[in-house]
Amino acid sequence: MHSLTSKVLFREEPMSKSNDDDKRPAFSRWRNSEVSRNFHRLGLLVATLILTAGLLLMLKDALGLRLGDLIPADIPILAGGVAIGLTGIVLASLAAYGVVRAIGWAIDRSI
Repeated sequence: MHSLTSKVLFREEPMSKSNDDDKRPAFSRWRNSEVSRNFHRLGLLVATLILTAGLLLMLKDALGLRLGDLIPADIPILAGGVAIGLTGIVLASLAAYGVVRAIGWAIDRSI
């Protein structure tokens, strides 16, 4: 009789291994998951590698520039080229980060 009352009073429900039982909103589950953190780190690594490679290529190109041959009219053109190059590198880094995070989101949803 004692075991029957303890089962009624302290009903234990089996633990499910599915993410579907979690009643939190989907975004908070994704934001707090281990997969999210790992893909965030991987995305940052990929974006940093792209940014570093682009800046090194710009530096290599700048070292080959002969400053003595520049005339004052060339400086705005050079500054515009540098601005366009930096913008392209940053956009490529952000795009790569977004693609890595999207892959992580798809993998986390499929688990």
